[in-house]
Amino acid sequence: MSSTATTTSTAPPGDQQRRPGLVLFMVCVAIFMLMLDATVVSAALADIRKDFDASADGLQWVIDAYSIPLAGVLLTFATLGDRFGRRRMFIIGMAGFTASSLALAFANTIVVLDILRAAQGFAAAMLFATALPLLSVAYPEKAARAKAIGIYGAVMALATVAGPVVGGALVTQFGWRSIFTINVPIGIGIMVLAWLKMPESASSPERRADLLGSVLLTGGLVAGVFALTRSNALGWTSGTVIGLLVAAVILLIAFLAWQVKAKHPLFDLGMAKKPGFSGTAIVSVAHMATLMAASNYIALFLIGTLGYSPLQMGLRLLPISLGAMIAAPLTAIFARRVPLALSLPVTMALVTVGMYLMGNFGHDSEWTHFVPGMLIGGLGLGAITAVTQAASLTFASQENAGMASATFGTLRQIGMAMGIAGLGAMFSRVAEDKTETGLAAIPGVDAVPSDLKEQFIEGIGSGAGHQVVEGVPAQFADSVPALTQVADSASIDAMNALANLGAVIGAVAVVLAVITFAIDSRRSGKVNETTREPEPASV
Repeated sequence: MSSTATTTSTAPPGDQQRRPGLVLFMVCVAIFMLMLDATVVSAALADIRKDFDASADGLQWVIDAYSIPLAGVLLTFATLGDRFGRRRMFIIGMAGFTASSLALAFANTIVVLDILRAAQGFAAAMLFATALPLLSVAYPEKAARAKAIGIYGAVMALATVAGPVVGGALVTQFGWRSIFTINVPIGIGIMVLAWLKMPESASSPERRADLLGSVLLTGGLVAGVFALTRSNALGWTSGTVIGLLVAAVILLIAFLAWQVKAKHPLFDLGMAKKPGFSGTAIVSVAHMATLMAASNYIALFLIGTLGYSPLQMGLRLLPISLGAMIAAPLTAIFARRVPLALSLPVTMALVTVGMYLMGNFGHDSEWTHFVPGMLIGGLGLGAITAVTQAASLTFASQENAGMASATFGTLRQIGMAMGIAGLGAMFSRVAEDKTETGLAAIPGVDAVPSDLKEQFIEGIGSGAGHQVVEGVPAQFADSVPALTQVADSASIDAMNALANLGAVIGAVAVVLAVITFAIDSRRSGKVNETTREPEPASV
């Protein structure tokens, strides 16, 4: 997309800047809601599993069905917002988000729940796509804009990590459906306020949405996530999994090829040529694929294996929130003084250290084992959120602010979707293998019907922990202590494997970020050398 396209203002400039504080409030409430709904379900997964007898795959799609539409259509909605008006897109998105939230409260199967979560994700993409561009217009001065973005980043980080706490309180007091109904009155209020008070931003009628690009990107992500989620049940060598992986690769390559030749591409490849883009993109994906994705499985572990209620679980995840709340505003203040080449690898390293410290959970360990890792990882999470939000607007002109912010929003959601699927595949595989081995060592287990054993194994693989023992028939009551020990041991091993995998992914991301920033720095140096004005010859 050309950065030289003309824009036509649909509202007087003075009117656009008259209520910047109100615009910031509406944007922050919207972003809080949509980011909260990305993680709030972690507190409800255990109860959803019980109500719908859901498998690990079904539970993973409760999260991924929300993340994938965010990743697949975010850039399209950013372009549509630039073309038809960001205020209009914001209001439509809030209406869709509110309606889908209400429908989710009445879902009666896991399939219906997953489908409605996808609809909620589409609406959330409209809100996400317009958030930063609206702020960039409301705060045209750099200093004021930096402060607004700092507040926005802090709210975004807080919402992301506060989900388990808010969700835990709601689920404990009112049941899991309340995590969706709470969105309805808030959504209606913001929608009405935006209709009455939010000024319209500049529009570019000549812009066109890249629908084919959206289809190719979404299709590739869906195929890739399906491959990861089905790998446990079918095996990596199964024709279905291999076919899905091949389809994902072909679709994503086709997406990139189309972006090169499309007249109105979804993604402005010119941004990728700018120094710092590749490193920022790597960290944007990696921090979501590690700590943020892992927090959902930590939530299941705290409830299913350590026996905490949803509210107690949420309170025990507060160290992540505390670290993020400390780091995000401080980072926003100092971000302009520290180069991306230093700040992003260092903050990603904090997330990696946090993941590593959360591993090696012992059979006699308490929940406090996770505190150092959650606190350090939370510091990295908050800092990364603030830095990437501010950096995203430096890779494009103000006119292309929607595309720039949406690009990094897309990358984060890709990281979340792939992390949920990949870490979940590791957790389920280790948990099921360890459970099967543990069951074989229990005397008399041969007398247990095979369907009951499979149900037991699948329950632990879905993160139920020793809660799955509650469903053991009365005739096997004597085996409950042994079954509980098997369930706990398998879940602990799976949790440790997940943390270790997250640490490895984080370490690889740090190395790749350092390398890409170094390449960018060397390339920028060469460009500066070739474009430097010649010094006057000495006389």
